[in-house]
Amino acid sequence: MSSLAATAEKFIAHCRYSKSLSPHTIRAYNQDLADFRVFAGNRRNPRTITKTEIEAYVQDLRRRSLSAATTKRRLGCLKVFFQWLEATTIIPSNPLASLKLTIKQARRLPRGITRANLRSLVKQASWESSPSGGIATDLAILLMATTGIRVAELVAIRTSDVEAHDGCIRVRGKGNRERTVFVTNPSLLKRLRSHLAFRQRDTRANEGLFVNRRGSPLTAATFRAHLKEASHASKGAIHVTPHMLRHTAATLLIEQGVDIRVVQRLLGHQSISTTEIYTHVADMTLRKALVRADLAAKIY
Repeated sequence: MSSLAATAEKFIAHCRYSKSLSPHTIRAYNQDLADFRVFAGNRRNPRTITKTEIEAYVQDLRRRSLSAATTKRRLGCLKVFFQWLEATTIIPSNPLASLKLTIKQARRLPRGITRANLRSLVKQASWESSPSGGIATDLAILLMATTGIRVAELVAIRTSDVEAHDGCIRVRGKGNRERTVFVTNPSLLKRLRSHLAFRQRDTRANEGLFVNRRGSPLTAATFRAHLKEASHASKGAIHVTPHMLRHTAATLLIEQGVDIRVVQRLLGHQSISTTEIYTHVADMTLRKALVRADLAAKIY
């Protein structure tokens, strides 16, 4: 008899090795399944879990006053988990199949940074980068802020993923889906080519485009630390996160009139509704511009 703990372990292995999900997604699935196992019991046979019990778990999440985002994520994880259990015939039927639940989640507007703060951040990061070219925090920041790639995608870029002559970079997004982003600015492309040439000359057995001070592949945590250090020391002195750089890229593109479907493809969004939130940010910028212009004041 398979226990809930054992099947959860097999599911995580499936996600890691067969589906090649990102480490971030694996961590989230582990946390979500661990929470459900505390509620249902590690030794439970998954076949005995019913729709009523899933509904009771949802009530438990709500009673704990968890955020709508966390509740939605945990239910999403369970949905995928039980679909896999059914597909592998570990359970005869999926108790979530007929479960209809609406989790209302407040839609928060994405936070980017201003052009001035971005310039200051890149300048500060360039001072802190290694003169030899191995540490290139400034280049990494510019790539995120101009292409909108995620931090997990950034640190996964290999030297072989970069086509230096035309500025194409292959990135692997959520669900191991590949897409191409482009570096079109001549100065940034020159900087990318220079860094790529340095990395290709490096004799250490490491194909990562970005490395840490020891020459090992850069991790998302290390990049966050470099970014935090540079942002706090920069003229803007604000705490900048990797996702804020991604938001900045999307917002600037929308403000420049780039078609939303182009932005969707660049960011790797599966649904256009995810990208549409940036049009609200652009509308707010338009409103502020109109307030500053105050055309009516020039008429009356």
